[in-house]
Amino acid sequence: MDKTGEQDGGWPGRIAVVSVWTKGFIWVAILKGLGILLPTFQEEFLVQTWILGWMSSLLLATIGLIGPFAGLAGRHFGSGVVIMISGSLIGGSFIAGSLCTNAFQLAVCLMVMAGTGFGLAGVLVRDALGRCFSKNYATAVGLARTGNSIGMLTLPPFIQLLLVTYGWRGTMMIIGAISLHLAVCGALMVTVGKNICQLNGYKRLHPENHADQLESKTSFLSQCATMVKTTAKNLDMKILSNWRYWAVGVILIINKFAFDMWVIYFVSQIQSKGFTIEDATFFVTVAGVGDLIIKILQGVCVDRGIISHWLLMTSAIIVGSVTYCATPWLNSYWTLMSAAFLTLVSDGLLACLTDVVTKQVLGVELLAGAYGWLGLKTAMLRISMGFIPGLIYDISGSYDASFIFLGLLRAFPLLPLTLLRYFHNKNETNQ
Repeated sequence: MDKTGEQDGGWPGRIAVVSVWTKGFIWVAILKGLGILLPTFQEEFLVQTWILGWMSSLLLATIGLIGPFAGLAGRHFGSGVVIMISGSLIGGSFIAGSLCTNAFQLAVCLMVMAGTGFGLAGVLVRDALGRCFSKNYATAVGLARTGNSIGMLTLPPFIQLLLVTYGWRGTMMIIGAISLHLAVCGALMVTVGKNICQLNGYKRLHPENHADQLESKTSFLSQCATMVKTTAKNLDMKILSNWRYWAVGVILIINKFAFDMWVIYFVSQIQSKGFTIEDATFFVTVAGVGDLIIKILQGVCVDRGIISHWLLMTSAIIVGSVTYCATPWLNSYWTLMSAAFLTLVSDGLLACLTDVVTKQVLGVELLAGAYGWLGLKTAMLRISMGFIPGLIYDISGSYDASFIFLGLLRAFPLLPLTLLRYFHNKNETNQ
């Protein structure tokens, strides 16, 4: 409770938590849905695997490109309205996709509708969460992030059941219907009447005194300079000159990239060691439970001062890096299960605590801009470097070198994290 007697977050905070949870759950539903439906799409549309993989890459690229515009849209129309529209776009993309007759139509639906929806909503729900909580932010982030974990545990068998029962078109429609729940979250944000994302002094691209400005004697170059400055301000481009933003970006982007590659290659690595797909599925299920639990526990520990979030992040990076590098030498059932468990636990910690550090070092007013631009850079890294682990496998003939590469890469964020902690402690001392 704060001094006014109001609970930290209140109803807007609860809705923000549910919104982030729903977005994470829907994201897993769409990724797993596309993965499970991949063989069916190949048979239905008579296309090669690389074309469908390219379709997924286009979806990720669109999300990254739209992200920087999310803060501007939220300030001008309200976060709730934009999230409501985004949820409708995501749900509508899969419902429309169920009516497609070729891969090109499906790609357009996913790229234009789902990509735009996730690009906007993915930024604004996290920005709303950061604005609503102060004392219990780590706990709120942890609870909100469990949407991904619960989705990973429950959705694969559910989607497989839908495919067997209703076919791929029925499955797409049901996934679309589930995705529409994000629109409900946006409507609830509007209903509570709290405009979480205000304009906060940002200039509009077309001010009311535009006619007066045209009558002025300002030169053309001066008008262009003013337009550029206004655009940069509306798109939060000033954050690109903040070194703390780049430090947080290195931590977030490298962790996401390394984990994405782990998801892609882990099953193949397990099979190369003589285990079955069922074994790999069980490993990931056990690890998913650990990921779910750690996301809740970290919030309780950090918000109550039991352990510093800096120490937790450092430990998570070290454990994750060592686990990646050690995986090639692990060959028994229990050691590989333990490796999967530690990988998901460390990823769960970093996913939550990176949001905490981002808010702490950049401030709440820069959250939307930070998440938007970081999303763009993450998409660029996935597209430009996603082939490297596969290339290493093609050259070496083994996944061992790929996992060692990812392990060494994942250790690099220790440097920017150390710098952030040093200057944060220095600023607190000076104050």
